[in-house]
Amino acid sequence: MQHEEPEDFRYGKPEDATDDLGLGLVDDASQETVRPRTAPVKKWMLVVGAALVVIIGITALVIALMPRNVAGEVADAPDVTEKTVDVDGGGQAVLRLSTSLDAGSLELNDLPGAPAQQTYQVWVESIGGESVSSLEVLDPKKTKATVGFKSLDDIESVLVTTEPVDGSNEPSDAKVLEIDLPH
Repeated sequence: MQHEEPEDFRYGKPEDATDDLGLGLVDDASQETVRPRTAPVKKWMLVVGAALVVIIGITALVIALMPRNVAGEVADAPDVTEKTVDVDGGGQAVLRLSTSLDAGSLELNDLPGAPAQQTYQVWVESIGGESVSSLEVLDPKKTKATVGFKSLDDIESVLVTTEPVDGSNEPSDAKVLEIDLPH
């Protein structure tokens, strides 16, 4: 006697049955790459990152806007040349030049007190005498000062004059020092 399956065989007909037993799902699952789960970025990490960017930006801006110590750079330059001269009325001036920096400085020492209601003012005169620019109005109580300047090729001479305490727009005829730059 042969056994027959009923027509409503719940797995289908015996010829439809396979020996798969769900192993295809295992194969599919094993072929997928498993990605490690990344932790979400925390809000505080973003805040710290933004704060660092702001701090670095502010630091760079402050450094860029800081005035340079041109006189100090000239004094430390390997190609610095010096010329010392006496100031009319007393004191000495040291002119330092550096062609590699295209800059110079004037150091004034032991200046006598400026006349009443006046002070010393340092100027640079352009080549050909076409223009004169004020570098600094000195404190009338100080006997020492150092002033830096740039663009040696455009400067013919450095002057020191006595001027009203607030300074002048143009140098007076009361020169106490004039040093021509070598060209």
